[in-house]
Amino acid sequence: NEASSKWSEFYDMASRNASSFPVHSIEDDLIKLQIEILQDRGSSVLSPEKYNRLSTVLSTMSTIYSTGTVCKINNPSECLVLEPGLDAIMADSTDYHERLWAWEGWRADIGRMMRPLYEEYVELENEVAKLNNYSDYGDYWRANYEAKFPKGYEYKRDQLIEDVEKTFEQIKPLYQQLHAYVRHQLEQVYGPELISSTGCLPAHLLGDMWGRFWTNLYALTVPYPAKPNIDVTSAMVQKEWDAIKIFRTAEAFFISIGLAGMTENFWRNSMLTEPTDNRKVVCHPTAWDLGKNDYRIKMCAKVTMDDFLTAHHEMGHIEYDMAYSVQPYLLRSGANEGFH
Repeated sequence: NEASSKWSEFYDMASRNASSFPVHSIEDDLIKLQIEILQDRGSSVLSPEKYNRLSTVLSTMSTIYSTGTVCKINNPSECLVLEPGLDAIMADSTDYHERLWAWEGWRADIGRMMRPLYEEYVELENEVAKLNNYSDYGDYWRANYEAKFPKGYEYKRDQLIEDVEKTFEQIKPLYQQLHAYVRHQLEQVYGPELISSTGCLPAHLLGDMWGRFWTNLYALTVPYPAKPNIDVTSAMVQKEWDAIKIFRTAEAFFISIGLAGMTENFWRNSMLTEPTDNRKVVCHPTAWDLGKNDYRIKMCAKVTMDDFLTAHHEMGHIEYDMAYSVQPYLLRSGANEGFH
């Protein structure tokens, strides 16, 4: 929190200084963009007390998310964290009730602890947004998609909602067919007493804790089992791949399309597998640009198709970070959140 407070104090001072510039009279588009970015005071617009409280709420939720456990009913001493632990059940188990235990347990135990903190977080972030002249935090988020230049490519944040709804309507017929197909396949596995032939898909059966990525349903839903398997997990295991091999393969892909290889410091300093020295770590995959040519990935990678894809995803962030390194600091983030 001390470092966060120092950063907030510095950024607030820089933002106030930037606000003294008449941005509308600046003709250089890139300079104008940087001044506009800096004039947004972000969370530093809060009082010091509320800013520190927001930092505490965020760090507490992160700790609960990464270290919270769900304990088995018939063996209370056996408790699992989300990663790695419950996520493996959600990825691999075909036991309906085990999956339901993991899904409900996470929400009942961890969700209950996080809920009051999350409600406070929403309240504070909405205050941040309004003090920065946005209607709410959702409006503040959508501003990330705005573009004021070049001419002919301007984009307003309110257009995003319309475009998302339009896109969903376009893909809805295909999604409904996919939904029905997956429902039928799940009915074959779990039986009609657990899966309605016309109803919704039980969220705890969809391959991960959030029902977001269906990659892990491939083995249950592959339409043509006799065709070559596109899930490379078994092939990687057979060839005795490890996490380093997975990340080296990701690096080779990016090099093959003309992008940079990883730095020596990347391989030296990244955490690509779960530590074996009993350290408690946050296994959720993330990519980091620590400045001065220091790029890292934090992940507890396993030899699976899902982690193979995640390794490419996280290394993609590093590629963006390395490409942005020649830009001024304020222009080193993605063009918008849809890119990076």
